[in-house]
Amino acid sequence: MKRLSTSGIVVAVLGLLIIITPIVLPVCEGLLELVNGKQVPMRCHWTARAEMIFGALIVVVGLMIAFLKKPGERQRLHHQVALLGLVTILTPLFIIPTCMNPDMACNVGTKPALIILGGLVLIAGLLGSRAPKTPPETIE
Repeated sequence: MKRLSTSGIVVAVLGLLIIITPIVLPVCEGLLELVNGKQVPMRCHWTARAEMIFGALIVVVGLMIAFLKKPGERQRLHHQVALLGLVTILTPLFIIPTCMNPDMACNVGTKPALIILGGLVLIAGLLGSRAPKTPPETIE
C-alpha cells in the first residue's frame, strides 16, 4: 500500500475543522432590517459561508498533497495552502469582517477559532513549502 503524506493529512484535518467551526461555534443568527423593510443576514453570516468554502478548498488541496508522490508537486501545493491560511485569517478581520459589537457570538467564539485555525494552516503550508530533504540527482 502506498504511503500517504502526513502533512497532507494534517492540512485536510485543519480544513475540516475550519468547515465545522461556524457550525460548532455559530455566528449571529439575527437579521438586519433595511430602510426599504427587507431583511438580510448579518455580515458574519457571509463570513462563515466564505470560511466554509476556504475550508473545503484546504481539504481538497490537503488530500492532493497526501496522495502525490513527487516532492516538488507537494511543495507547490503547500504554497497554495499557505495562501489559503492567510486568506482564512484575513477574512474575519478585513475581507468580510464580523459584527461591530465585541460581545456578539461571532466575535466571542467563531472569529478567534478561525484566526487560530488559519494560523495553523499558514504554518503547515510554510513548513511544507520548504525544499525537500533529499539532494537532487546529479547527472554524470
